[in-house]
Amino acid sequence: MRPFESERPVIIVGHGVRAAGAAHLVPRLLDLGVPVLCSWQAADMVDPDHENAFGRPGVYGQRCANKVLYNADAIVAIGCRLSPFTIGHHGLRKDQLLMMADIDEAEAKKFPGCTFLRQDAKNAIEILLAPGPAHEFADWLAQCRKWKAEYPWLDSAHVDVNGHPNTYRFIHALPEHLAPDAIVVTDMGTALTSAFQSLKIKPPQRLLTSGGLGEMGVALPAAIGASFATGRGPVLCLSCDGGMMLNLQELQTIAHHQLPVKIIVFSNDGYLMLKHTQKAQGMMYAGVDKMSGLSCPSYRKLAYALDIPACDIHSWADAKTAIPQLFAEKGPALVEFFMDPEQPLVPKIGYQMKDGNPVYAQLDELSP
Repeated sequence: MRPFESERPVIIVGHGVRAAGAAHLVPRLLDLGVPVLCSWQAADMVDPDHENAFGRPGVYGQRCANKVLYNADAIVAIGCRLSPFTIGHHGLRKDQLLMMADIDEAEAKKFPGCTFLRQDAKNAIEILLAPGPAHEFADWLAQCRKWKAEYPWLDSAHVDVNGHPNTYRFIHALPEHLAPDAIVVTDMGTALTSAFQSLKIKPPQRLLTSGGLGEMGVALPAAIGASFATGRGPVLCLSCDGGMMLNLQELQTIAHHQLPVKIIVFSNDGYLMLKHTQKAQGMMYAGVDKMSGLSCPSYRKLAYALDIPACDIHSWADAKTAIPQLFAEKGPALVEFFMDPEQPLVPKIGYQMKDGNPVYAQLDELSP
């Protein structure tokens, strides 16, 4: 499998690489001299600071990653099934060549003209790494690196709103507190988009979430499972006020077993993604915040009731004090991070309503 006869190839790595036991081979893929992207489920396999790594594309993707994926003329997907969340609502361009290495041919049949390689992801990578003719993509790599410099992980869209600290900037600053083998679990909504766009994770650190279902409330039970799976090891749990209500009882499970799970709850007065959807479609808010019939409790007070150390963050000054204290606790601890209730979750693929239906922008035209 030598698919690099094109001028602008890209490799995209998915969770199937880890499932095949081949995560250790990804650094060698990066050294091939071909741009490498990763799905959000594979974000913890690719060193984001490697010169040939260009990010995580998708509907809520990184600007550079979406530029690279959209402008490539050939795509090699390894253990990555290219869901609409990854490649956008319009899908791939018709003139893009696609080679998919997977164990399920039905995944390739979703893409007319796809070259399907019924290969275990590990075998596929080993074939790519086998000695062969050298290929140079200097111009293409130069363009990708230009986009990488032009579109940093944080940009002008990630600003504090109405005096509230921005979640993307807050999460981007967390790595200095993380151990080299840290495990981070996210819920949906704000926790998901902010972390997978702005959190730099390097192997062997892990960044976990629910991929296919995207169910709210997954973070707490997933963090418990991750802790037990590592011998009651430390886990950072990024959750949200709405999602926490769906599995609130698991706080007592954490307290009962004194698991070293550090919880950050992003409080946006309900369901932020649903607010944005209702607003974009010209709807009245319904069941998404206190004014429309939904409210959440004080998680600091709830944590106190369970004998879990806790505090609130309302400002960057609060964060400077609270986060070191959070990670210094031996057992569980909780911080409630108060963000602007209407903070934009961007960049994202935007849309406009036309005749009652959404008309989406293309993959490389992220909003704003």
